[in-house]
Amino acid sequence: MLKKFLLGLVALFFILMGSLILIMGYVFNNPDTVFHAFNSVTEKFMQGQKYEEAEEFFLQGIENLRFSSRRVDIHVKTFSERNLKIVLHGKVPRFENGPFILQTAEKDHLNIEFQEPLASHWIEMNVNGEEMTQASDAQLVADIYVPESYKGHIHIETRQGHVQLQLPTKNLYEVDLQSVSGKIQNNLNQKPTSEILPKELGHIKVQTIEGSILAEPQD
Repeated sequence: MLKKFLLGLVALFFILMGSLILIMGYVFNNPDTVFHAFNSVTEKFMQGQKYEEAEEFFLQGIENLRFSSRRVDIHVKTFSERNLKIVLHGKVPRFENGPFILQTAEKDHLNIEFQEPLASHWIEMNVNGEEMTQASDAQLVADIYVPESYKGHIHIETRQGHVQLQLPTKNLYEVDLQSVSGKIQNNLNQKPTSEILPKELGHIKVQTIEGSILAEPQD
């Protein structure tokens, strides 16, 4: 009985090895077909689905707001309400559910980090010496709505994410825009009509590595 069982395992091993050799031979002899199948599978796998996440924060006692991301684009606007509102939207891989807005608070500091989906990079395959990669179309945008009455310090940091500031001309802001290699365009034209008190001046600092920065008047 044991001998038959061992012979069966040996036969199964040779069957599996033979199947593997046939598959490998097909792959090496038909790379175009394999690449086509790879594209079909990975496109479906990496195709993004719509995603939206919203948060609201009380700013009473908060003097410093800090936003950070790696690739998430950040759009900042002001509005007449009292609380900070954030809407994160775009596409994420089908098996990602979030949340992607992370917050930590310490005394008068509120830190908000926008995380990326873990699978937002790529799948890589090498057949017959030819490399094939498939990137995910996942991309998130953070719309940040800051109360017009907030006059604390706002600090925004990204690596590859683009930053857009839309600020009302009736309010004055001290704006500091810095980027290592990204394009900076400042279209703000703030002209005070009277002496401005320090408590009436907002402060916004933006720093990116590769992402562009655009500052413009808000309609």
